[in-house]
Amino acid sequence: MNNKNKLKDGGIARAFSSRNFRIFWYGHFSFIIGVWVNRVSIAWLTWELTNSELWLGYMGAASMVPMLFLGPLSGATADRYGHRKQLQIASAMGGLVTLILAIMVFTDRITPEVLLFLTFLGGGTRAFTVPARNAMVHSLVGKKDISAVIAVNAASYHSGNFIGPAIAGGVLAAGGVSIALFAYSAIAIGVALLYNLLDICDEGNQKKDRKALLSELSEGFRYAYNHEGIRNVMILTAVVTLFLQPYMEMMPAFATEVFNRAVDGFAILQASAGLGAMIGGLWLAQRGRTQGLTRILLISTFGGVCSVTAFSQIDHFYFAMAALFFVGISIVAANIGSLSLIQNSVDAKVRGRVMSLNGVLVTGGPALGAILIGTVAETYGVQTPVMVSALIGFVIWLVMVRPTAKITAELEKTD
Repeated sequence: MNNKNKLKDGGIARAFSSRNFRIFWYGHFSFIIGVWVNRVSIAWLTWELTNSELWLGYMGAASMVPMLFLGPLSGATADRYGHRKQLQIASAMGGLVTLILAIMVFTDRITPEVLLFLTFLGGGTRAFTVPARNAMVHSLVGKKDISAVIAVNAASYHSGNFIGPAIAGGVLAAGGVSIALFAYSAIAIGVALLYNLLDICDEGNQKKDRKALLSELSEGFRYAYNHEGIRNVMILTAVVTLFLQPYMEMMPAFATEVFNRAVDGFAILQASAGLGAMIGGLWLAQRGRTQGLTRILLISTFGGVCSVTAFSQIDHFYFAMAALFFVGISIVAANIGSLSLIQNSVDAKVRGRVMSLNGVLVTGGPALGAILIGTVAETYGVQTPVMVSALIGFVIWLVMVRPTAKITAELEKTD
């Protein structure tokens, strides 16, 4: 009986008790499966076209750099025009961009340069989905369930990291890149339509001029910088996204150059990290509470440093799979912890803008890291720059661990 009550009162059950969240989750989970299929397909297509680590870095950056420039703006526009409306428009536009790419691949007219351009456009559309999606969570459930919902969303995202590459590997082997891209395009447009079923208030605040919009952007920056808890959490987020996560963009190079594997090995490595991420995400989702998340953030960031360093120096395929499993657990725990703590601490009036700044780190950090690692890897191979990047992250973690631990009570306050 006690076990049944624990399950009933757990974060997953509380999150899915909301009709709005169930609808949101159906769309979110479908979308992230498609995103991972799309991401794996583009990475493999890039490697087939160029056989270059530098091009892998460029392509990874092209999909994420737009977030650096558009992320803060997209947070402000989401607050002004409505989170759902922006999410729907951006998702549909991303589907159309991918449809064009799929047609070009299918007709054998794709080149690395065109692929880079279309990937950049797709990244631009996603820059407008991330802050809108994150901020919309508060419209779906009450504050006491926010941590549970964020964890469920993150678990879903990283379950996609496990399921998506596995599906992508099968689709790439059976039907090729174009079929995978067509599938993602259909999913993105379908999800945009699905969100019409949400019963939420999404009016935004449109009665502001352009000058006010710029003022809102600077207000979001100042708020995040002056709030010690949010500032510290964002620095730790940067450790994960800038110095640890870029290994993912180099995965085709690891698969072929280090482990002598083809697309099947590439998909297996991606799925290994995804399996760890899925398990870590599900655990945090069922845990479903804010208390203790600061400790989890600090420990998991350190675990990510250790596991990425280990993976970078392993030459045995199956040991690499094991290392990536722990990479997945660590990174998802750190990302869920940081996102939940920021959501818990931020003022509702600036939520979209602050979440967009966090989105810049989550999306733009791996982009910058991928460019740097890809550039160095052209000369020194892929293993050394990934290791050095993780060690730089470790130094920053050492600086931040004590001051962040001291403000645990402030970060985890829920009343």
